[in-house]
Amino acid sequence: MSTGEIGTILSSRERLDRFIEQAAVVRRAEAELLHQLAELDKDGAPVEFGYCGSAATLAQDVLRISRAEARRMAERARVLFGALGISGEPLSPDLPNTAEAYSRGEVGVEHVDRIRTFAAELPAEVLIGDAWPIAEKALAEIAGEVGPHGLVRPIRELRARLDPDGHPPNDHEPVRPDREIWFRQHANQWEIRGRLDYETGLKLRSVLDALGKPRSSEANGGTPDTRTPTERDADAFAEIVQLAANPENLPENGGEPFTIMVTMTEASLREGIGHATTMDGTTIPATQLRRIACDAGIVPTVLGSAGEVLDMGCRDRTAPPKLRRRLIARDHGCAHPDYDHQPALTQAHHIHHHANGGPTTEENMVLLCAHHHRMIHHTEWQVRIHNGKPEFTPPEYRRGIRFANAEPQRLLRSS
Repeated sequence: MSTGEIGTILSSRERLDRFIEQAAVVRRAEAELLHQLAELDKDGAPVEFGYCGSAATLAQDVLRISRAEARRMAERARVLFGALGISGEPLSPDLPNTAEAYSRGEVGVEHVDRIRTFAAELPAEVLIGDAWPIAEKALAEIAGEVGPHGLVRPIRELRARLDPDGHPPNDHEPVRPDREIWFRQHANQWEIRGRLDYETGLKLRSVLDALGKPRSSEANGGTPDTRTPTERDADAFAEIVQLAANPENLPENGGEPFTIMVTMTEASLREGIGHATTMDGTTIPATQLRRIACDAGIVPTVLGSAGEVLDMGCRDRTAPPKLRRRLIARDHGCAHPDYDHQPALTQAHHIHHHANGGPTTEENMVLLCAHHHRMIHHTEWQVRIHNGKPEFTPPEYRRGIRFANAEPQRLLRSS
């Protein structure tokens, strides 16, 4: 069957199913490739064929890949499928459960590398102890349900349990530098420029890199991240602004969130259609306003069909500081299982929207990062509060897997 015939016959859902199926095939093939490299190493092939005993050098030459990628392959093969010791004794793999999940096509190389990096940072006595096999099995199970970034929180909690001493603290004192920023509005956009001292610039670059990493397909609703580096930097900067705009970070405003006054029709407010006009005359879509309203002080002036003022709203739609602290205690940051933003970088989302009668209560709110806040508003992802915890239901094309924010903690407690 030709490519044109496939394009004519397949529906979008069938094509998506095929896309997911082929991704699993690729993952299984990748795992088998690493397994064969591990077996070649155990059989002594790198010595037999003149590669000085180096599996990485063998892979680099026969696969025509870079030295860096060959080294990563050799290390993945070792931790997933074992190797030979210096004296020729077999060494057990550090990540046998992860290897099984990879071989089934349930996890990808990014999952493997996150778990592999975590294992490499642990003391040797932890890896040979009784707790590590249980912890690694828990991580492999979690990796089969979330994107790579969804492993950050479980890994952090496991590190605290397995290696409580950690690294020594850094006591460097920041120096007060000189800096300037110019911030101007042009129509419905803003222009920002300025200069920073070297130390602050390094810190900002580090934060932008951490917040602006390309999203995996799993974390991006099944589609690749096509943002340019400058677009990723801009999205990361928007999250930094969200951090500063959270109520607990604005003591000079008495703990109140930033406020936007808008004028809109009653239908636009309740149905999420049309547009709203801010005090400075900027027009924004009602759908965008509904997202902003979850975590900002929106004071709507609602107009009737003849332009008469029907209602001058209040700001009880936002989570007050006391409620936000309760949400932080429950969700610990972005509650979506595919991500791990800290509480300060999250927005309080109304599950049943305020404009449609949803109350501003703990049972109707969940903390989400900006990316997953948009996803909940615009895709088929659903969230509810079940047994006091946020529970997420992905779109049907995600195979109907149900994610619960409490699941990683339950697995960790069992370890």
